[in-house]
Amino acid sequence: MYTKANELEAYLRNNPAHNLWPAELNRELMWPRYDGYSIANVPATIARVLGRDLELGQPLDGIYWQPLSHGVNKVVVLLLDAMGYLQLTNLFALDEPCLWRELAPRGIYLPMTSLCPSTTTTVLATLATGEPPIRHGMLGYELWLAQFGTVADMITPKASYSPGRETLEDWGMIAESFMPVQSLGQRMAELGIRTTGLIPAQYLTSSLSRMLYRGFERQIGYSDARELMSTLRGLLENDDATPGYYFVYWSTIDTAMHRYGNAGGYWQSELRSISKALRTDFMNKLTPQARRGVLFAMTADHGWVETPVETAHDLEHDELLRQELLGPYSGESRAAYLHCLHGDSDRSLETVRCALGGDFWVLKIEDALAANLWGEGEISAEVRIRLGHLLALARGQHYLDRQGKSQRMRGRHGGLDPAEMLIPWLALCLDGM
Repeated sequence: MYTKANELEAYLRNNPAHNLWPAELNRELMWPRYDGYSIANVPATIARVLGRDLELGQPLDGIYWQPLSHGVNKVVVLLLDAMGYLQLTNLFALDEPCLWRELAPRGIYLPMTSLCPSTTTTVLATLATGEPPIRHGMLGYELWLAQFGTVADMITPKASYSPGRETLEDWGMIAESFMPVQSLGQRMAELGIRTTGLIPAQYLTSSLSRMLYRGFERQIGYSDARELMSTLRGLLENDDATPGYYFVYWSTIDTAMHRYGNAGGYWQSELRSISKALRTDFMNKLTPQARRGVLFAMTADHGWVETPVETAHDLEHDELLRQELLGPYSGESRAAYLHCLHGDSDRSLETVRCALGGDFWVLKIEDALAANLWGEGEISAEVRIRLGHLLALARGQHYLDRQGKSQRMRGRHGGLDPAEMLIPWLALCLDGM
């Protein structure tokens, strides 16, 4: 069952030609495959399966979807935050029940890549717009926002160093217009596709949700896995024949991974929770009529790596970097944007490389832009400022640290390690199940 998956994984690990890092690092760092093998290609695929054309980007390579595309009228995409392909495939080998191992032979189970950086805000923004990161500008968990003069946590969103509850919206940010591109919900409405987002209730009216789900016809909150799956079942059973896209977001695997890493089996427990609800409250109860014409796909935004305390590089106590950097790093702890006193000069590059040593590969942002590391497209001045001068890519389990976060997080993502970059695509038609 895994022959094609193994061949595709080997293909994805064989990075296209570029000169951003030495060839010997190709085993450690993976290129985001915007050319039909990444989550950036999912929005165009959804439209194509439903008989429409977004006229934006390209769909996934046909190996991911064409054998399942006949007669599809509704597409359900379940995104399991942090459920990496390598982590899930390793679970398949264990001698214990696994819903996803059972479903894989009934459909298509393949790896694809996340984006740069491999993080939730960036991937969700791409799924919510159909645009690559360079176009929508949501380039990481934390961004340097010049208009507010701060590094901001983009999930909240608020100033990263702020101890209070004041958000960027209190400072004048308008969430609905933060991303300078049309939303997927708006585009699909123009194509006659009904859009539905199923989102944890605590995030339903958040700033980030209002950035992402502009134009979605329905945004529905849920409190737990069983309510989520019962709600999804009810929608499919009661909706009319209008073509539909249902985006379902589940976050708790990511929460457990960050807090505990692999210790204690916590993230596996969260996966079992959503899997059980999917089986008992959705798969087992969905009526035969409601199954017709439904393509179901499970994917993820990123995988992750274990990041012990001892692999942290504390920037707040690195005197060399404190002198060279204009402010805190932004982006991700494993793919950091650095704004430097001496810009992107060779002097800055050598200073930062000397400080970080072999634990990171440091390169100039301009070189990464020229190679389309964040995808292709026109870049605005505002987005360019967010990227800074240098990019520090973590190797192995290493990461940059500040504010004592190394004591609170045992798992991380954002970088280009295969364990972060490879994500699953498990698609199947519900007819006849």
